[in-house]
Amino acid sequence: MISTSLPIKLMLVEDERVVAFDLKNQLQSFGYVVGAMVASGEQALQRVAEVAPDLVLMDIHLEGKMDGVETATEIQLRHQIPVIYLTAYAEDDTLRRALASQPFGYLVKPWDARELHATIQMALARREVEVAVESSELRLKLAMEAASLGVFEWLPQFNRMRGDGHLGALFGDRPVPLDEAWDNFLVRVDDDDRDRVIASLSEALTCGSAVRIEFRTARTNDGPHFLEANVKAYPGTNAQRRVLGVLQDVSERRRTEDRLRQSGVVFHSAAAAIAIVDVERRVAAVNAAFTRITGYSEAEAIGLDLDLLLRVQRGKQVGSAGFFGQLALAADGFWEGQVFCQRRNGESFPSWQSVSVVPSAAGKADNFVISFSDVSDIHLANEKLKHLAHHDSLTGLPNRLLFNDRFEQAIKLARRQKNRCLLLFLDLDNFKVLNDTLGHDVGDELLRVVARRLRDALRGNDTVARLGGDEFVLVAGSASPDYGAELARKLLDTLRAPVSLVGEEITVSVSIGIAVFPDDGRDVPLLMRAADIAMYSAKAAGRDRFRFYSLDMAERSNERLQIEQGLRRAIEMDDLQLHYQPQVSLAERRVIGVEALVRWPHPQLGMMPPARFIPIAEESGVIGSLGRWVLERACREVLGLHDDNGRQLRLAVNVSAREFTGDDFIATVSDTLVRTGFPATALELEITESTLQVIGRSVEILRELKALGIAISIDDFGTGYSSLSVLRDLPIDRIKIDRSFIHDVPENPQGIAIVEAIVALADSLRMDIIAEGIERPEQAASLLRLGCSGGQGDLFSRPIANPELVRLLASAAIGHEPGD
Repeated sequence: MISTSLPIKLMLVEDERVVAFDLKNQLQSFGYVVGAMVASGEQALQRVAEVAPDLVLMDIHLEGKMDGVETATEIQLRHQIPVIYLTAYAEDDTLRRALASQPFGYLVKPWDARELHATIQMALARREVEVAVESSELRLKLAMEAASLGVFEWLPQFNRMRGDGHLGALFGDRPVPLDEAWDNFLVRVDDDDRDRVIASLSEALTCGSAVRIEFRTARTNDGPHFLEANVKAYPGTNAQRRVLGVLQDVSERRRTEDRLRQSGVVFHSAAAAIAIVDVERRVAAVNAAFTRITGYSEAEAIGLDLDLLLRVQRGKQVGSAGFFGQLALAADGFWEGQVFCQRRNGESFPSWQSVSVVPSAAGKADNFVISFSDVSDIHLANEKLKHLAHHDSLTGLPNRLLFNDRFEQAIKLARRQKNRCLLLFLDLDNFKVLNDTLGHDVGDELLRVVARRLRDALRGNDTVARLGGDEFVLVAGSASPDYGAELARKLLDTLRAPVSLVGEEITVSVSIGIAVFPDDGRDVPLLMRAADIAMYSAKAAGRDRFRFYSLDMAERSNERLQIEQGLRRAIEMDDLQLHYQPQVSLAERRVIGVEALVRWPHPQLGMMPPARFIPIAEESGVIGSLGRWVLERACREVLGLHDDNGRQLRLAVNVSAREFTGDDFIATVSDTLVRTGFPATALELEITESTLQVIGRSVEILRELKALGIAISIDDFGTGYSSLSVLRDLPIDRIKIDRSFIHDVPENPQGIAIVEAIVALADSLRMDIIAEGIERPEQAASLLRLGCSGGQGDLFSRPIANPELVRLLASAAIGHEPGD
């Protein structure tokens, strides 16, 4: 591109702010000035005249009534400003309209900085060439129509200069005849050229020969002009000696020559390959980019048929001679499109070629200017876009679009062959907890591992796809239900193998639902719904298993949906209730705290146990709003209740894994305490042991809770896989022994041994102990002897409503004595 002292000004039209600011930074890093950055076609048309950019970068898809193609067309029509299109994907119709608008470039997202810079440079160079040619043609036309020659006569004997009316006009005066002193005339000549003009005229006078003189006029408001004088002296007698001449303004010619020199620089330095050929397609000249792209030097190309040299293929168009013949007769004399060429080394490459006719003075084709660029990178990007349109970018598996197509084909084949095909719907268990705890990068890597394992476990003609999140689907054509069960077991075993990520061994499981064509449905939507219902049935049965679809599952699925919707309404309408189960000191038989337990008096189903609706709340995401309701209601109801020592009664509230790993969990707890006035030091949050298996994010959350003064307990301890090192690193206050270990105490020696081990572990870590599910006096007595200080269960009190709790706290003792 021609260098200039002024920076190149660009206008950016992009409706995605992140993309726009990133692109702006790239452009500024190359020294471009971004004169405006707008998000719609309407804004672009309003600002373009004000900004007057050298070039516009235009996103094809824009918000508003006008897309990028319409906007670019208007800008080029009104302002003749070059436009480069930006896009990530466009429909065929949009691409055709974009090409019809004759853009100066086309960039496919994502691009690298060099490609961006090169495309802009090429567009500007092309525009400069066009402007130079247009300017030259216009000036020459005006010169031919309006040129006037000034005739002058120098009489040295009388020291006078005479001329016609045109002479004065050439020097910027009124177009009237001129008759003035020679010295006055010389003042009209530029100071730097004056001596040369005097010398040339004196030489003509002395020698009598014809002389051509080019000089500049003295500077005026519109600047100096270049004039050319063709003179001849007539010696004669002293009185007859004179110099006659014709003077014409050649300023336009000088400027045209400058532009042509500049165009030559552009020609040789342009990024696009440029070749000039004659009407027989023989090469007359090529630039450096031609050699760089094709491998042919100018010497090798001169005189050869360009299409034959490069083995040009223009698709279904007529042959080379016919193509150029038709173009020579075309009204616009221009063509552009994609062609395939061959380099000197035999390598084929796609190129975007434009061909322009250069007419002769008679209006017939004299030459053709052919410019082209290598668009191999764009082709690769398009292929990548096609791949991404049908594949998941994270795992490389087919996406929903491609999977639906393959599933349709499998169904058609099974229908023709009167055979079965299977659909397996897979969902990772507790993936959200792991993803939120370890971070999305680790979660993404786990999904990639799962995808590889699934792919490796399949037959060659089976298809596995990722629908999104942690959901995968698999279609097995020409397969029996027995094969489906065998494959499901294989997948369960394959995915159970530990995965080593971020220095930890992570174990994942999956729930699988299986639907059979044509038994469970005859089209994709029905089979997908059936497999989805079966998958949720597998989750409800305990996860890490598979289930075939059945009609009763559909009924349970509808019931599950009704429960989910009803629970949402119950939370909104405040139709839930809280019951509280006291936690007691086993030695003193006094209440030391209560655990809040939610109850739902369903209008049709009666009092619904938590085990029935809590899992549905967790799977559907309702658990977040349910947890917030429980925490706030419990804080308000227990506030003001005191233990035997007159202190605020300790309140224990269960927290689900999804709540615990939520981004707003800490803020929710803190805001609730402030809003209700409940003291943080009297609040205890119960976290399940499984939630703490992956401790990366857990440690941070627990420490923030501890900083607020909140106590932490591990619920159902012993049912998970917590190691001593994990417990040691976590700020835990209390361990709750799961009721499954208490049930056979004191009769079962193994149960006693487990309790002893847990008590010893808690003592070593300076943690309190509460045993759950105490129902018999002998259990309480045995636990006390084993060192367990606290407990809860029906022996002391079943879960009770707030009024009953108030009466219970007023009583002297609770339950039976250990020795009774």
